[in-house]
Amino acid sequence: MYTLVGRNPESSYRKLLFLGELLGFLSVVSVGLLFDKRISTNTYDWQTNPFSYHPLMMTLGLLFCYGNAMLLYRTFRTTPKLIVKILHAIFLLVSLAGGLIGFTAIIRSKQLGKRSHFMSYHSWIGLITLSLFVLQWICGFICFLVPQLSLDIRKAYMPSHRLWGKVIFLSAVVAILTGLSEHGTTSSFFAANDSQRVRRLMMNFYGIFTGLFALIIIYLLSNDEYQRPPEKDAQT
Repeated sequence: MYTLVGRNPESSYRKLLFLGELLGFLSVVSVGLLFDKRISTNTYDWQTNPFSYHPLMMTLGLLFCYGNAMLLYRTFRTTPKLIVKILHAIFLLVSLAGGLIGFTAIIRSKQLGKRSHFMSYHSWIGLITLSLFVLQWICGFICFLVPQLSLDIRKAYMPSHRLWGKVIFLSAVVAILTGLSEHGTTSSFFAANDSQRVRRLMMNFYGIFTGLFALIIIYLLSNDEYQRPPEKDAQT
C-alpha cells in the first residue's frame, strides 16, 4: 500500500479518500443506470415500478453516505469536533432517509406484485441492517449530542459505537451484494447471449465498484495513522 500512496499519513489519506470517493461515485452511477431508459425497458416509475428505486436509494444511503459519515472525523481532522459531530449526525440522517426510501420501494413493489415479504437471506440482512442503523443513530445522538451523557459514559461507549458502525456498514455491503446476485439470478442477465448484455455488464461493474469502495472505507477506518488527534479539551 505504501508503494502506491506513500508513507505520509495526510497525503496517503487524501489519495485513498479520492480513490474511494471515485469508486463510490461509480457505484452509485452504475446502479442508477440499471433502470435508465437507454439500458432497460423497466424504467424509473414510482407508481408502476417502485423496485427501480430500491437498489439506487440503498446504495446511495447505506453505502455511499454511510461510508462517508464514518470518515468525517478523519477527513476533517482540524475542524472543531462539535461541527464534525453535527455533520456526522446529518450525514447519517441522509443515509437513513435513503435507506428508508429504498425499503419503502421494495415493500411497495412486493405489494403491487402480491408477493410475500422477507423470504430471502438478502431481505433478512437488509431488515437487520436498517434496524441496527436506527438503534445506533439514536444511541449515538443521546450519548454524544443531546442531552450528551457524562464523559466517562461517552468514553466507555465509544469503542462499541465504532465497532457497530463498521458492522452495520459491512452488513449493508453484504445486503447490497446478495441483493445484486438475487436479482441477477432471477432474470436473464447471466444467461448466454441474453438480450440485456449491457445491463448485465453494468451490474457486474456495480458489484466490483461497491466491493472496492467498501474495502477502502474499512482500511481508512482501521488505520490508526489516519485517526483524528486527541482533543486538547477532553470535554469537547
